[in-house]
Amino acid sequence: MSILDLEFYDLACRLGPQPGHTLALAERCGVKGLLTPPDEAVGAQDGSLAVRSLAPMTANLDGEQLAEMARLQRGGAVGVGQGYAPWKNTRVQLNAMRYAKSLELRVFLSPLDPVLGLGVAHDGAVAQRLGLETQPSAAETIALARDLQLVAETGVTAHMGRLSSAESVRLMARAKHEGLDVTCDVAITHLLWDERQIEGYDFNYRLQPVLRSDEDRQALIAGVESGVIDAIVSDHTPWPVADKRLPFAQAKPGTETLALWRDGVNGLIRQGALSGARAEQALNRVPRSLLGL
Repeated sequence: MSILDLEFYDLACRLGPQPGHTLALAERCGVKGLLTPPDEAVGAQDGSLAVRSLAPMTANLDGEQLAEMARLQRGGAVGVGQGYAPWKNTRVQLNAMRYAKSLELRVFLSPLDPVLGLGVAHDGAVAQRLGLETQPSAAETIALARDLQLVAETGVTAHMGRLSSAESVRLMARAKHEGLDVTCDVAITHLLWDERQIEGYDFNYRLQPVLRSDEDRQALIAGVESGVIDAIVSDHTPWPVADKRLPFAQAKPGTETLALWRDGVNGLIRQGALSGARAEQALNRVPRSLLGL
């Protein structure tokens, strides 16, 4: 099957302030199913596109009071997540994951240390030259290592979203080798771009997690090809113009990527960096299964 004919399933798509526009765009881009984040309420939708949502792990994502996951599961949530909202402490996260395990709910985690993750650019030469607050790879790997340890402790099924560093790929490979029930994804942006894109302070490249080194990008591509990384997501994140057209460090993180997604993957295949078989797994088979479709 050609990648151009493949039906895409997206594990990370924010509908934004104009949900109808985003859904219409997704359908035009060949998306058949998508998952929205836990901080975005999704109403009933018409059309052939299947929209699934994550329920919050804590009430209003406050990181402290556990959400009523059983009720939310009965309401149709395919999993639970916390997005990038911080936990009050690790005890709350442990209890939330235990609760999810008792319900056999998959947890979707976005590993990022809440303090180290405040930086807006990778901790490298580009950010230092531009004078931007940096976000080291450790912002992700510290959180990922903790999350994987909690998965081992609780036995919950988990999906780690939007990996951005070579070390995260190594951590996931080890976790899978040790038999943890975990999957993970990477955004198309992090397979195509690296930290050099932020030259000129272009707010379109203000992302979360940040764009990292070319070595990290190459490791992420290799992670997809080897099967360590299970899915490629759009991470489509539309914002109102007033929230995005700001100085780089003040702009909301995320950019609109649905139109880029298919062509970007196709480009990686043409370059020989990614096989068609792995692309089909990462864009269709795995995410479709995780969405329960």
